[in-house]
Amino acid sequence: MKFVRMVKSAPDVVKADGTNLGMMPARAMKYCEPLLTASRQGYYVYPPVDFYLMWTGSEVLYRLGAEGEWTLLDRLYLKDFVEDYQNSCPEGLEDYYPPFLDVFPEGDIVQIGAGYSLIGDEGQCHWVRGPINLPSNAGYDCFEAMIDSSWFCSPLFINIKLRKQDVPISFPRHRPLLQVVQLPNTILPKTPIVQPEITEMDGSSQEFWQAWARSYDKRNGGRSGSYASEQRRINTQYAVAD
Repeated sequence: MKFVRMVKSAPDVVKADGTNLGMMPARAMKYCEPLLTASRQGYYVYPPVDFYLMWTGSEVLYRLGAEGEWTLLDRLYLKDFVEDYQNSCPEGLEDYYPPFLDVFPEGDIVQIGAGYSLIGDEGQCHWVRGPINLPSNAGYDCFEAMIDSSWFCSPLFINIKLRKQDVPISFPRHRPLLQVVQLPNTILPKTPIVQPEITEMDGSSQEFWQAWARSYDKRNGGRSGSYASEQRRINTQYAVAD
């Protein structure tokens, strides 16, 4: 996977390391391997500039920086980026630059460009989503997307739905805008929807109850972090098998 910085002011992409930028509780870091495993997947991508959005109930306003003026948002291009793009691109591609902010017809949905493009590895796709296990912003929800980056090269962006009305929502450059996780593209084909098998507890097999007892003893009767230590041991076997 290769990230191409297209906006000079875009911060470096950072590998997620499971600490949630130092905000992971110490007890979780020591004992909760499932939480750490989820949090260290993929890469943090940050906004290229500090900006604010505000939903009035009928339209979206934006402001660049803390001192900027509120302006009606339709489609916003970063001026410096457009100039840099046109000076860098091959002849014939001068008008192929993406917007930084774009309002969808629904009115309260905004597409935010991260200032990067992504070229995936062969056989891989990427999952674009909000930052994993970081406190979410109550002012908006993130739409998640999976893109086959093994052949499709596009600007990296995320779509959000604004939730609060008449409240400025801050997007600072020091806080991740999105998280990108690389996955095998074999998960992409549309397959028949198969309902999960559901059984009742009183009809569960002996194997289920044996597995339940083993896990319960580890979770409640063993020392703290017994799952974490066992899973970390198993992870070394996965790494060797890979």
